[in-house]
Amino acid sequence: MELIAGAALRRRLADDPPLLSGLVDPEVQIQMNGVDLTLAEVSLFGRGPGRVDFDNRRRRIPAPEPLSPDGDGVFRLPAGPYWIRYHEVVNIPPDVFAIGRTRSSLLRSGAQIGTALWDSGYRGRSGSLLTVHHPDGLELIRDARVLQLVFFQLAAPAERTYAGAYQNE
Repeated sequence: MELIAGAALRRRLADDPPLLSGLVDPEVQIQMNGVDLTLAEVSLFGRGPGRVDFDNRRRRIPAPEPLSPDGDGVFRLPAGPYWIRYHEVVNIPPDVFAIGRTRSSLLRSGAQIGTALWDSGYRGRSGSLLTVHHPDGLELIRDARVLQLVFFQLAAPAERTYAGAYQNE
């Protein structure tokens, strides 16, 4: 396993299909070791508990309840959990996987993003859990860079690729 960085990252972003499409501004978002994902949507979690089981036959995910930003494009978020979606569409080939890390400015503002692994073969416009810890809340402006996605090259293509319920979301 090896980090895809620098010129190799730029080459993979230019592939057909690219690792990511829909970047707001590639010159700003492409970093040396990863790519910043930008905020498109913020939602509250719907009513009722989620349910997670072994084989997903009884899985229940609360439906998101989208929030609207104010006239200046600012989401004013009190402390609590939120579901966020990114502008960028991810296309992970069989020989790559990715990990997302909260950008430090968000952490320094008292918030963090929880992510799952971006598996080999996953395609879609991903979402993540944003948790606002600061008691005074957080103001997020639409298109804010909130997460850095870091890509890793596998020694060989994965024998199985992602085929779950969130494919092509």
